[in-house]
Amino acid sequence: MSVIREIELFFQEGSSDKVYTAMIVKDGGGDVYTVKVAWGRRGSTLNTGAKAVKVALAVAHKKFDSLVREKTNKGYQPITAEVKPAAVAPPVGEGSGSKAPRARARVGPAAQLLEPIEDHELDKFLADDTMIAQQKIDGMRVLTTIGDELIVTNRDGQLTTKVDMRKLAGLEYLPHGTVVDGELLEDGYWLFDILQWGEEDIRDRGYLERWELLDNEAEPALSGDIRIVPIAKGKRAKQALHDKLRAAGAEGIVFKRRDAPYTAGRGATQRKHKFIKSCDVIVIENVGNAYLMAVYDGKKLFEVGKVFAGTTNASRKALDAALGRGEKPICEVRYLYASDDHQLFQPVFVRTRDDKPAKQCLRGQLLTTCRDVVA
Repeated sequence: MSVIREIELFFQEGSSDKVYTAMIVKDGGGDVYTVKVAWGRRGSTLNTGAKAVKVALAVAHKKFDSLVREKTNKGYQPITAEVKPAAVAPPVGEGSGSKAPRARARVGPAAQLLEPIEDHELDKFLADDTMIAQQKIDGMRVLTTIGDELIVTNRDGQLTTKVDMRKLAGLEYLPHGTVVDGELLEDGYWLFDILQWGEEDIRDRGYLERWELLDNEAEPALSGDIRIVPIAKGKRAKQALHDKLRAAGAEGIVFKRRDAPYTAGRGATQRKHKFIKSCDVIVIENVGNAYLMAVYDGKKLFEVGKVFAGTTNASRKALDAALGRGEKPICEVRYLYASDDHQLFQPVFVRTRDDKPAKQCLRGQLLTTCRDVVA
């Protein structure tokens, strides 16, 4: 294997200690080249893949430069004789991420995030009386601080400008200093938590107490397109909510421990269960950063997006080999939902299927989702 160009990068900050390597190699006897990559936690067995397969040298150089630019913009640094990873990753705020050229300052609180649960855990959470249930909403997560002007931040506490401020106008009568958390949908801003009430920080209170304050004290001051996401308590009510959400084609259900404080980041006190779907697709090309999928719409192939998650070193090698032979492998993928134009959202590769013909991979199998709040 003739290596034309290569680089090794690293990222260290907090719990992150990662490496990423890229190289251009001459691929076979012709004048074609492949960009090979490897990534993972430093010191572990790395994942491997290809970002451009059997392309012209100019195309390979362009992809290589794009990869390096993408990684360095995220804070990755090239490993050189002068710059090398530390023995232990530095704390948050002192490492690679803080050196990223596009890093934005944090001006608000970071959001509490949901940790997923598996299918086999669902019944346990439905029966657990310490857990409250709500609909999982598929919108834009924003936290809003009320003052003379509204300060709108994303889940990382950074200012966001991707918000139609008219949808937030109904917050203006809340006490200054109040901080609320929710999801922006087409029909308005749906609130599910409150971190501060006026000048009082209430993040140490349990979730149920915070939600009741939101519903009983804050709600009367809301107007316009501001609403509060309902909750379900008790096994029977949670089961009814779950069944209603599934029947409506919603994204999923969330569980929140009633006595847990608001804690930034992921943890065991707030969980989510997505209503995952599956379908069979035809892989038609390695497009460099993922595999392009298609299904039949009548007699024509219809592209439904790209998949990379779920693939392994072995499965990527097998897919690339099949594509190299001119084959179009059939694969099962899991996905959260199909968009209105039938692009798969959050697809995950499951397996190849030698038992299914391509003509049975039809567009009609794809399922969309209901983004409305149905509870």
